Order: sequence, then structure tokens, then C-alpha cells
Amino acid sequence: MADVKVEELLDDVVVQLPGAEQVRERGGRRRARRQVAGALVAVTAVMAGALVWVASDGDDGDARPSTTPSTPAIVVDGMPRILPPDEVPGNGRWHWQAQDEDTEDSPLPRIAESGSCPDSFRERKTPEHMQYSATYYAVVTHGDASASHRIVSYASPAVAGRERAAYEAELEACGLTYRGGERSRWSGVAIGDGTLLRVTVQQDGKWLSVVEVRVASS
Repeated sequence: MADVKVEELLDDVVVQLPGAEQVRERGGRRRARRQVAGALVAVTAVMAGALVWVASDGDDGDARPSTTPSTPAIVVDGMPRILPPDEVPGNGRWHWQAQDEDTEDSPLPRIAESGSCPDSFRERKTPEHMQYSATYYAVVTHGDASASHRIVSYASPAVAGRERAAYEAELEACGLTYRGGERSRWSGVAIGDGTLLRVTVQQDGKWLSVVEVRVASS
């Protein structure tokens, strides 16, 4: 099946959405590199959460700091700050509304839904943590879109750094690419079901914040 050109819904650039067969083939290649991704986790932990690499789509290499500048504070007066809907990426298009029901604990390094990045849901011992979270739904119907914000408190900055490294390794293994700049984020097409993902990761000491925006493939 030929690739379908679509406008990326959140970053105003054109991306290629592969067909189902290509998604499955890419998933096989990514899983074959799982051992390499695991090695990246260890390297990243030693480097205090920083990793340098060349983007797979030919972009220049980007260096990721342990904290992200010019982003909303994730901790205020010692308490986590969950984003209000109007601060969630993509609000100008999706007009997010927070869901009223409680959100289940979904420990990192899980990504999105199990069908999108299934390997991230494999059995894994999770360090002691406390999670605060919210989910959001789109008011307008430009497609099937949702978002979530998780803030997780760990025992120490070192533990948070290791969990961030593990999560970002899963993002890369799932087909996402890191894009630096003023709005640094991970984005791409998930290998599991073709969902378009945009993920923002931020660390503040022992606190880790993850904002995921998901647009289902059509």
C-alpha cells in the first residue's frame, strides 16, 4: 500500500503515514533492535538522563538535557501541577476537556495504549513511586484524538533519571523521533497500530512529567 501524505495535526509539518504492512515490518525491525535499546538505557542512566544520537529521518543530532527549558512548571510549592486543558499541546485544534473519572495508574515506561507500543507494556518491576494523572478528550471531531498527563514522584532524582531513560528508549523503539528546539518533543507513528503520537518529557529532580497526545490512524 502506498504511503498516504497527511498534515501532521500537531506540528504543522507533513509526515508520511505508512500502510499496515509497512508498520508491521517496522515493528519487526524495531523489536530486533530491542537489545540495542536496552544498552541505550544503561548509557543514558550513567549520563544523568542525557542522550545524543542522530535522528533516523536524517535530521541533525540533538542533545536532550535532563530538564526541558521554556516549559510549564511541573512542581509548584512542592506539589505536582497537572496541566489544565488549555495548556495541553494541540488545544488550538482539539479544544481539550479533562475527563471527570479517575485515571488509573499507568507506570512508566508504558506508552499510550497497549496496542500502540505493546513492548512498553511487558512485565517489568516498577520502582516505588506516586503518580498523579489526568486524561483529556477532544471536543471537536477532526479525528479520534485524546491526551494524557502523568506526573510521577520517585525516591530520588537518580531513580527518576533511570525511569526517564527507560521511557525514552521505549519511545525510540516504538518508532518515535526526538525533535529538539523551543518545543522539544518526541513524535512519530507508533509501530503497533499506526497511531500518531506526540510526547513531551520533562524532569525536575525526583519528579518526571510525561504529556502524550494520541491521534488514531484513519
